[in-house]
Amino acid sequence: MAIDSPLVAIALDTNVIVAGLLSWHEHYEVAAVQLIELLESKVEIVLPLPALVEAYSVMTRLPPPRRLASKDAIEILKGSFRHRVALVGLDGNEGWDLIEDLGQRSITGGTAYDGLILACARKGGARRLLTFNRSHFERIATDEIEIVVPGSTADQS
Repeated sequence: MAIDSPLVAIALDTNVIVAGLLSWHEHYEVAAVQLIELLESKVEIVLPLPALVEAYSVMTRLPPPRRLASKDAIEILKGSFRHRVALVGLDGNEGWDLIEDLGQRSITGGTAYDGLILACARKGGARRLLTFNRSHFERIATDEIEIVVPGSTADQS
C-alpha cells in the first residue's frame, strides 16, 4: 500500500503491530516495511487501545523462547508508537452504543472485539485499517473504513 496522502488516517490492527515488531514473525518483512513507512510519513496513525492491549498480551504470552518480559514488550511498544500515534479508546456511553450496534447487527463472540477495534479506529478518524485478517473485518466494517492487508498487490495504489 502506498502512502498517498497525509489526509488519510490509518489504524493498526493487533496482528500488524505484532508482526511488524517481532522479527521471527511470518509477516515481519512486509509489516515492518509498512510500519516504518507509516512512522516516517506525515500520515496520521490511529492506534486503537484494544489493539495496543492485545499486542502487549500476545507478546507476553507467547511460548518460550519467543515470550517477551513485560518490561521488554512495553519498551518495544512505547519506543515504536508512543510519540507518533493517536491512541484511541471508547468513553462512557460509546461502549454501550457499540454493544447495541453489535447486537442489532447480530455480531457476536470474538468478532465483537474486532468491532471494538473498528469503533476506536472510526472514532480516531481512520479511513483505513491495516490487518492481516481482512475477512474478520470485512464482515463488520462499514464503507467508512477501507480494510487493507499490508503487501497485498490489490492494495497497492
